[in-house]
Amino acid sequence: MRGLFVETKGDFIVLTEENTSADIMKTKRLLNDLGIPTFWQGNQFQILVSRFPIAAMKKIINVPGKEFPVHMEGYHFKWRAFAQRRFGIKVNALDLDANMAMFVKTLNLAGITALAGCSGHHRYPPNVQLSGVYQGAWFKVIQEKYFSGLNLHYTWEVHFDNGSGSCIRAVETGRWDMSLIYQDTVQMAEVLQKYAAEIRELKKSSFKRSKEMKETAGKLLKEEHVEALVEWMTEQAEKQFSLI
Repeated sequence: MRGLFVETKGDFIVLTEENTSADIMKTKRLLNDLGIPTFWQGNQFQILVSRFPIAAMKKIINVPGKEFPVHMEGYHFKWRAFAQRRFGIKVNALDLDANMAMFVKTLNLAGITALAGCSGHHRYPPNVQLSGVYQGAWFKVIQEKYFSGLNLHYTWEVHFDNGSGSCIRAVETGRWDMSLIYQDTVQMAEVLQKYAAEIRELKKSSFKRSKEMKETAGKLLKEEHVEALVEWMTEQAEKQFSLI
């Protein structure tokens, strides 16, 4: 819910280690602002009411995000950064747009570095900014293998025309329905969360920091042969699919 990773432990709701310290602090503040009585022990809490108000639940789900700076260094675009990184980054869930938060957080959990996500606010295509071209190409491989059975309302494509190197962007169909966008991102997020460990292992097994791989990927990137890069990544991953 709202991009937060939670588990239950007896009567406690646990905000797991995949969350940021800001997630915990902001969740505590949000529940307090909504007048929901809670008892906290570190990163876990109890709700001190027998029934959680539906109106409060809707407010939590729809609490708006806010703009935050996204900073990238030159090495984020390099093969080494892609090949050696197992997880993405930790982004504060409550800073993200409500209907994009879970998707962004689970992309990072699966090792696909997602910097930020925007719903488009009824005016622009909803999108997720990824860290570099390699991350976008890798997402296309994962999308083909893991999302093919999903019944999505929009077509989600990877583009390589933005400042961060790549982004996932929905294709416009005439109007943007925030509820349908949310349903789509939740479907994709649930798959990513279910197979996160498998996807991380697939990436680890498929790509190395070797000179040969670095030169092959770098040449395709330099020549802007993005589709060829995706095909090459697919071939490398196919060698590992049967081993998982």
